[in-house]
Amino acid sequence: MVKHSEIQWLASDGTQMHAARWQPDAEPKMVLCLIHGLGEHSGRYSAMAEYFADFAVEVVSFDLRGHGKSAGQRGHSDDFSLMIADVRDFLKQASVVDLDKPHFIYGHSLGGTLAIEYALSHTGQYKGVILSAPLFKPAFEPPQWKLTLGRWLQSVWPRLSLSNEVDRRALTRDEVVLELCEDDPLVHDRISAKLGTQMLEAGEKLLQDVQKVDFPLLMMHGDADGLTCHKSSTMFAEQSGQSCTLKLWHSFYHELHHEPGKEDVFNYTIDWMKRQL
Repeated sequence: MVKHSEIQWLASDGTQMHAARWQPDAEPKMVLCLIHGLGEHSGRYSAMAEYFADFAVEVVSFDLRGHGKSAGQRGHSDDFSLMIADVRDFLKQASVVDLDKPHFIYGHSLGGTLAIEYALSHTGQYKGVILSAPLFKPAFEPPQWKLTLGRWLQSVWPRLSLSNEVDRRALTRDEVVLELCEDDPLVHDRISAKLGTQMLEAGEKLLQDVQKVDFPLLMMHGDADGLTCHKSSTMFAEQSGQSCTLKLWHSFYHELHHEPGKEDVFNYTIDWMKRQL
């Protein structure tokens, strides 16, 4: 049986944060620190965490500020850098796991943007970084007038709450997962003018200034992703150097961990992690 526990902790600015931990029966060989995507929460990764636990991988995650059981206005952060600081503080202070064990950082969608931003700016003892459908650019081109309006609003009304306009049917082809998502009270479609603008700017900056990655990086994306751009992931991977492994999943939608055939994704990820040890 997998032991599941929940943790409360305080971010650097005093925000009450929520985290979750999935411990395998056996002594874990590796630890996976997981960062979820926009509008969701760590609890949506329980099936994935339990699968990993069968391979002696411990999984820890936390709800981003303004998400899940963490405090804060839904879909808002006063600054993108605060979310990067939350990743740092969680890893260094609040994760309650032994990070002297081999550990990896895993980020999905917005969590992928946060994971690579953190890894590029914080040297650490992590064995590698795994990005699942990272948000460098949307898969669709937002209207220019919306981008201009968003930049203006973030300076005059940064907390203005808007719909993130995510079509949930683009998340996965699994109808059961979609129904659960629709009924999940912790899933929301909110994003503030501030977070929306800074999130897109962070992705663009990463693409414009691709740094040579000096740590093992696994980049995974579905080539049928209608939410985040798989071509941008390909471009980032090709320019980031030999440390990066690119894996495109044919016909997969946005949430690789919820797609039919997700076990292939899990096994590929675990095998890649083992190769880094």
